[in-house]
Amino acid sequence: MPEHRRSPARLANEAADRIRSFNHGTQDAAAYPYPGDVDDAVQALVLLAVRLPQAIEQTGGALACMHRAGNVRLDAMGDAVPLDEHMDASAQVTAEAARAASALEAALRRLGARTCRLAWSEPADSVA
Repeated sequence: MPEHRRSPARLANEAADRIRSFNHGTQDAAAYPYPGDVDDAVQALVLLAVRLPQAIEQTGGALACMHRAGNVRLDAMGDAVPLDEHMDASAQVTAEAARAASALEAALRRLGARTCRLAWSEPADSVA
């Protein structure tokens, strides 16, 4: 791999760090001055979730290719099952994770359908 190219693990770690920054930056509700700011964030999270299934499936696909090429083995601490069985289970869990990411996307889209309908309102003047 060329030195200027970041590894998939590094890219995923950078994405995780960005989410961590997002979480830290939005701990205080005041980070969102208006309902539209919340909606903007939700819509961006939808985009993130849209991309997760492909990222997950590509990791599983890479493992499957390596396995077909004979480049995968169980290490000494591996399961007490045959490699093919271990790889089949890994493929099943990869598919499960991709489905879970798709479910996250669907839930965020439903949330976004709600947040996009909200607007700022000044508090009503109190009558004395």
